[in-house]
Amino acid sequence: MKVPIDRIFLGAVIPVTIYYVGRKMDMALAGALAASVWCLLLMAFYFIRSREFDGYSAIGAMYGVSELAGLLMTHNPDWYLYSSIVSDGVVGAVFILSMLGRRSLIQVLAEQTAGLDAFPEAVRKSIHYRPLWLRLSLVWGGMYLIKGAFKWVLLSVAPVEAYLVVRTILDWPLTFALMAFSFWYPKQYWGRVFKAEENEEAAA
Repeated sequence: MKVPIDRIFLGAVIPVTIYYVGRKMDMALAGALAASVWCLLLMAFYFIRSREFDGYSAIGAMYGVSELAGLLMTHNPDWYLYSSIVSDGVVGAVFILSMLGRRSLIQVLAEQTAGLDAFPEAVRKSIHYRPLWLRLSLVWGGMYLIKGAFKWVLLSVAPVEAYLVVRTILDWPLTFALMAFSFWYPKQYWGRVFKAEENEEAAA
């Protein structure tokens, strides 16, 4: 899986830099608004270029919209700092609560991104199909909740500059790391369990 360095830089580093420059110029609200608008414009650019709007882009759009809406409603530039924490908590809770449904959110995202043809019918009908997505849902939800809690603690005890650096490192890069794991783990898991079943059948 190719790591989209351009999207990480443009979507994580640039908006934080815009906010930080605005804050240093005593224009924190303008900087926060500009950073949020930048994220939404960037999302629109990639959508126009690829003509696709997948579930992962929807998560990114939710972050951008929540930042901008909060800023417009509160006129408080500090919302830019807290919005990422709130969004992490909401996304994490959604991933975990989706485990109660027939298809978890991560399963929906994976089937949408890779297409159902990527998962043979024998795999989809096996007893090993749904449990894998439940595990991945727990991983995604847990990581988002931990990330949000960690950023909240850091914002409470560390300088804003340190928080912004950590936020930049954690947000998009962690999302793409989770995506890479979600591509790797099913192949490893299903390959192992189906091979074990074949060996048992051969030995019987």
